[in-house]
Amino acid sequence: MTGSPLAMPMRIMHRWKQRMNGSEIAILFFAAAMALVWSRTWRPVIPLSAFPAVPGFSFWENLTITFLDMLMVLLAVAVCSLFLMGLARLSKTFRAFLVPALSVGRATPGLGLIGLLTGLLPPLVAIILVAASGMVWRVVTAALDAEETVPADLERVAHSLHLTEWQRFWRLQMPLSLPMIVHRSASAMSGVWFRLLCAQAIVELMTHHDHGGAGTLALLGMMQHQPLWLFEAIGITFLLIVMVDQCLTRPLLGWSQRYRLDGPPTGHARNGSWILKIWRHSSFLSRASLLMRSTIGGVGNWRIGRICTPDVSHLQSERRSPPAILPVLAIMSFVAALWWGRILNVLLYDVLIGLLTLSHVCGALILSVVLWVPVGLLMGNASSALRRRVRTLSVLCALFPAVLLYPVFRIFGGLPPAVLLFLGTHWLVGVAVLDAAQGVPPELRQVVQGLRLQGPLLWRRVLLPLMAPNLCGGLLIAAMPLWNTVMIAEAFAHSGSGLGEQLLSDTLRQVVSAQIPALTLLVLLSMLLDRLVLQPLAVHAAQKYTLT
Repeated sequence: MTGSPLAMPMRIMHRWKQRMNGSEIAILFFAAAMALVWSRTWRPVIPLSAFPAVPGFSFWENLTITFLDMLMVLLAVAVCSLFLMGLARLSKTFRAFLVPALSVGRATPGLGLIGLLTGLLPPLVAIILVAASGMVWRVVTAALDAEETVPADLERVAHSLHLTEWQRFWRLQMPLSLPMIVHRSASAMSGVWFRLLCAQAIVELMTHHDHGGAGTLALLGMMQHQPLWLFEAIGITFLLIVMVDQCLTRPLLGWSQRYRLDGPPTGHARNGSWILKIWRHSSFLSRASLLMRSTIGGVGNWRIGRICTPDVSHLQSERRSPPAILPVLAIMSFVAALWWGRILNVLLYDVLIGLLTLSHVCGALILSVVLWVPVGLLMGNASSALRRRVRTLSVLCALFPAVLLYPVFRIFGGLPPAVLLFLGTHWLVGVAVLDAAQGVPPELRQVVQGLRLQGPLLWRRVLLPLMAPNLCGGLLIAAMPLWNTVMIAEAFAHSGSGLGEQLLSDTLRQVVSAQIPALTLLVLLSMLLDRLVLQPLAVHAAQKYTLT
């Protein structure tokens, strides 16, 4: 890849195609069948009051509530991720189940779970879990991917020192995983903001109770035709995005570079942070860092578990297919649960509108290519300073949840679903393309200047081949947030419907038996698009055009 390898999925860097696994099919349909059986005993949430007409909190109170919600989301991500990573290291059986389960989890639109969780858990807990869902899967996947890159020399050193499984996890696996974990977490922040705001609004629609936050304020502004409230929600979100990005995300990105195997980057590639510089030059904060490091080091020295041994059998077991009868039984159990619940007749309709939703997602990806390929070609000839500024602006724009702009577009007649989806996720494709334009080797640039290549010849022979791996990888990364956005985008579209709008309608009407088939079909369509189209395309581009 010409861009940062941390931005590309590990399976693309390893040049092997991850085909649809029978374990994933079995997990998806068994989970859906059990949820359908459970839905017979589910009781809807009954609103205890009328829908609020005015916000129950002031501007600063809503800002504080949203900030605290985000902190709880990040804390939930850290706790759940550490628990899953540690358990996967200690138990090979759990790891064999976790790998396909993560594939299903990454393909599941987290926002589609809000209707199920609200009936089981307190509203605040449901909001936190929905917002954290996507990032948890990405963090755990990054840790498992990074484990495959541990050098054999370090494995032998860990074995010679008789490290236990706990010590190996804390002193070897976690430090080597940190750069990739932090990078994947930073790229997932835009999805966290989107799910948090949407979950706040949907829970208020279901419970008729103002829990506070920017999402509820935006919903009240839209429903009560108060643009000022909507702009206040946009201002709250913008302030918090900048604060979290500058005070948390960027310092973590800079700090995690020290754990790269190839050493921290130098020059413009180094990720600087003014918060990190202040921290390093402050004697008090430096002493606090030493105390924190000694505490974590002491925890990592606990001798828990058996002595670790160099073993790669878990890598082979991850790709071992289950018995062929298992996916068949899972599908049969799903169909039986639909028949038992007397909702088998809605499956055909869900499939038809699911194909319409698939066309909306594909249209958004095509629009992203149409926009960013010309921009990438222009940036290939631009100065390095201009490329850095455009990329920084694109990263900041990618963090802002475009869902807050959907009500504004609806005032002027609305936009098609594909365009609304494009507005929210095309920045991820743009960042990948700009990474490709910025990552052209200096030697190649000198050759281009020496041969005086310009215009279409330069684009066709040099820039487009160099851009292809990052462009296809960017489409692969941007596809997952699209499936999260589709519920809201189709609801705000001026015409046409789809499976996302149907799922949102069933969620608000609290028809759980209809939500489960729609959500299952969305997950299946997401996995099919990833495995049959986007992933083979990205692998082919990586194999053919990557500079090695």
